[in-house]
Amino acid sequence: MIRQTMAAAVDKPGEVEAAEAWLNANRDALTYAKEEGGCGCCVRAWQLEGPAELLATIPYEISASSDWDTA
Repeated sequence: MIRQTMAAAVDKPGEVEAAEAWLNANRDALTYAKEEGGCGCCVRAWQLEGPAELLATIPYEISASSDWDTA
């Protein structure tokens, strides 16, 4: 299992929807998923943990990195 951060800019069309769609489609295969970080008004961020093959499918536009990924 690895950790990955996903972040969506609220003002970029489709990013939040893409993040929520990915999360809804893959939540059962994750060992951890929590919306964490981001202010919520302009950025939403999620901390995820799961199989590397699954996390590699996060769309590039919403893939991010944070201290969570290396902890």
